[in-house]
Amino acid sequence: MADEPSSFLARLKQHHLYGVVVAYAVVTGFLIQLVSRAFPYFGWTGAVPAVIIVLLLGFPVVVVLAWLLIKPKDPAKSATWQRRHWKLNAAVTVVVIVAVVVSGVYAFHYAEHHGAGMAAEQAIARAAAPASASALVPSSATLIPAKSVAVLPFVNMSGDPQKGYFSDGITEEIINALTQVPNLKVAARTSAFAFKGKDEDLRKVGAVLGVATVLEGSVQTAGDEVRITAQLIDARSGYHLWSEKYDRKLTNIFAVEDEISKAITDKLQVQLNGGGDRSLVSQKTVSPRAHDFYLRGLSFQAARSVLEAATAFQQAVTLDPDYALAWGELAQAQALSPQYAPDAMQDAQARAETTAQHALALNPDTAPAYVALGMVYTNRWQWADANKAFHRALMLTPGDAEAVGQYGQFLQATGQFEPALREIERAQMLDPLAGVNGVTRASILNAMHRYAAASAQIASTLQMHPQLTLAHHYAAVLAIDHGLYTEAEKQMRLAAQLSGNNPGAAALLARGMADATQRATAVHAMEALPVYAGLRRDAVVHAMLLVSLQERKRALDVLQDYVTRRDSINLQLLWDPIFDPIRNDLRFKAVLRKMGLPYKPAETAGGA
Repeated sequence: MADEPSSFLARLKQHHLYGVVVAYAVVTGFLIQLVSRAFPYFGWTGAVPAVIIVLLLGFPVVVVLAWLLIKPKDPAKSATWQRRHWKLNAAVTVVVIVAVVVSGVYAFHYAEHHGAGMAAEQAIARAAAPASASALVPSSATLIPAKSVAVLPFVNMSGDPQKGYFSDGITEEIINALTQVPNLKVAARTSAFAFKGKDEDLRKVGAVLGVATVLEGSVQTAGDEVRITAQLIDARSGYHLWSEKYDRKLTNIFAVEDEISKAITDKLQVQLNGGGDRSLVSQKTVSPRAHDFYLRGLSFQAARSVLEAATAFQQAVTLDPDYALAWGELAQAQALSPQYAPDAMQDAQARAETTAQHALALNPDTAPAYVALGMVYTNRWQWADANKAFHRALMLTPGDAEAVGQYGQFLQATGQFEPALREIERAQMLDPLAGVNGVTRASILNAMHRYAAASAQIASTLQMHPQLTLAHHYAAVLAIDHGLYTEAEKQMRLAAQLSGNNPGAAALLARGMADATQRATAVHAMEALPVYAGLRRDAVVHAMLLVSLQERKRALDVLQDYVTRRDSINLQLLWDPIFDPIRNDLRFKAVLRKMGLPYKPAETAGGA
């Protein structure tokens, strides 16, 4: 034993383990560098820490194995070492094979199940940031699909600021054309128009909107002549990919829009359904004046000035009764009117359905008409019809953020929270600067009892859209859910101010929720005073406030009346935790049963 040093370090030296340690350190360092650089390329960023931990944990294993496998100098131990050697070799081989297989399966699993989720989360994080592009950190280029484009508002070069709606309308028509192309991500109008009049670096624009290319241009009209210039730019490098100038008659405007849309898809090498010759823009001859009113309507519709939009679209179809797309947009404006204007729900829904059916009779591929029908059928609890309408709309325009978002709201209304969340997050990726999608996502998360995530989402939406009444309304709902009545009063006051209502009336309700001594006064006021008539008009909102004021029996009465009257456009709120105190009541369950809720669609339109 004299030749076997008892010192641990001496024995390491005798067994030549210094070399093993150094070699393992070198190889491990190389592998960590390789993994850190290669894995993100495949979208496996989250797997990098796990691999590093495995490599570090492998160090003591390698040292022990080397200690056991290196042949000792003592001849008396050689026979024992030989027997042990082949067994250890076999064990090491098995361990290595298992480790390789497990690592491969893990990497595949991670890429399959987490890659898309990471892209969604980062896109949503971009959506939650301030609207100014200069304040945003560009996202990783690996998360931006190569086949993606944002169409920025074309510049009005006509010399008349009042003609801005025309250049905006041309822009929107090109966006709408491109949303028909499968596998092409198109930034929605709301987000693209956030950069109107701003001289932002296009690389930042691409990072904010999550697109690889940007189309910009200008429109100049003179009499019945129009000149449109357009250029496609790589948002990552800033290089021009394509540019063109068109001089046309206003009667030929659709052909120009179609040419521009096809040039983009050709440059991005995106295959069109039905082949490259399929028109993306209807080539039907439309009266220039009717088209002018249609473009005005699009601008109003985007701003959710739905009454003005409906008026403009109505003028368009009066001038050209066969203008199917204008009929479809008119139907959508009518379907939206109870949410954004003092319009009776039943009358508005009936008009929207009639108008949408007329649009489809003129052209069965009018996507806005299907979206309008989906909204109407949702409010009427015709779940299968609504699902079919949204599915058809998304087949026609798979990249339309409005259709995706409305379908997500339908799924939420029917109690399908996971699919609803997927659709709303897809809408956020298409339209990252749209506040309504943030509010909807917060309400879905809250219905799933994911309170922290819901609160974070509504906070970021308010940061981006401090003037969005809907966001303040839902921030108040979240505060009530948590018993934060001071915050609820603050948000209710802000929402009332923004919508032109009485802040004091809103504050009275909040104080009634917080203070039992003021509750009876608040309940009486809400049930009797004209100032609260708007709240009473929507049965679900009315019942929600009654539950918050501890008037549960009265809330159930209101919901039972709702089953007969069907007078709510806020069905999604039925799933809010505010209703949890009465959710297990037999009367509440009976209401849901009569509504056919929850409803699971036989087929989904997500990702169509």
